[in-house]
Amino acid sequence: MIRTQILAFFISAFSLNSFAQGNQYIFEGIVTDIETDEVLPFASVFLANTTFGTVTNDQGEFRLEVDQPGSYDLIVKFVGFKTFSASYPIFQSQTIRVEVNLERDIRFVDGATVTARRDSDWWKNLADFKRGFLGVSSFANQCNILNEDKIDFIFDQENNVFEAYAKEPLIIENRALGYRIKYVLESYKEFNQYNVILYYGFPVFEELNVGNNLKRRWVRNREKAYHGSVDHFFSALYNNLLQEEGYMIQAAEKKEGQVYLGEAVTDVFSTLTRGLTINSKRLFFKNSLIVTYEGGKSKKQLVKPSNIILSGNPNMGNFPYSEISILEGRKFIEFESNGFVYNPIDYVVSGYWGNLKVADLIPLNYQRQKK
Repeated sequence: MIRTQILAFFISAFSLNSFAQGNQYIFEGIVTDIETDEVLPFASVFLANTTFGTVTNDQGEFRLEVDQPGSYDLIVKFVGFKTFSASYPIFQSQTIRVEVNLERDIRFVDGATVTARRDSDWWKNLADFKRGFLGVSSFANQCNILNEDKIDFIFDQENNVFEAYAKEPLIIENRALGYRIKYVLESYKEFNQYNVILYYGFPVFEELNVGNNLKRRWVRNREKAYHGSVDHFFSALYNNLLQEEGYMIQAAEKKEGQVYLGEAVTDVFSTLTRGLTINSKRLFFKNSLIVTYEGGKSKKQLVKPSNIILSGNPNMGNFPYSEISILEGRKFIEFESNGFVYNPIDYVVSGYWGNLKVADLIPLNYQRQKK
């Protein structure tokens, strides 16, 4: 499961890794108002789910240099305007020029109750939102939303849907993993009737600057967060390392609220096909898959999912397991070797992965520790 907004704009210098000599991957361009053609200075420009970000200068211009090839989601955000997002593959040294024309964001709310006052209802809604957005892992307890007063809530009584939105990017300090995250929240909805939370947005990460003792703890925690995660799974699948990395995959079928598993372990890698580019692959499957992580490097214990009732299945032990399904109307999940998924709203997860939210996120350009 996965991800309007700048009022008091948060500007910081994002960390950029050292560039390999002779290999530069550059995004540059200008940001303007589509109606007036005026430039927009100090707009936020970043590559989603990475540590690469900047702001436009007083002429509305920006330049981002990246030290790793890959596919990136370029995000541009400015107060009072709709978010710009576009995907760009960049696998050889080049400069990608982008002209970004932002459209003003005017939202109308009909037939819904808006809770903007900081009363008892707002505080209750905030607590519910933080559980659904940050998660309930041990890392979530070490996260703070620094500008939570910018969050408002809507409750649609007719459809029993709870929604949260923010006028500016949420600034999240994760003391467990050592990141300050700017998160552009595009949508957050809780469908109470179905016990489902759907959200999506665009995070960018900044390293917290502290002493070495905390940094060593953060390195250990980042390893825990990465192993067993969705990114780790797709990276292992792409590189045909599922077994070596500790994954067991089983085909599953839902019948009358229960999930029935096939007896044999599914060889998912053999079903992959080439994706849109030579650097991506596509995963096709029917119904759903149950993904069990037996790698042992993630120390977060499984809280048995109430929405996954397994039948015809050997004892899963205490290993974390998740269910992944392709959404209706979608045909496949396309991804790259680092776990980057081209369209994260192509699929939905529940179980263990469903409990891992923003508090367990690490950037796609995270460098794994050498064994």
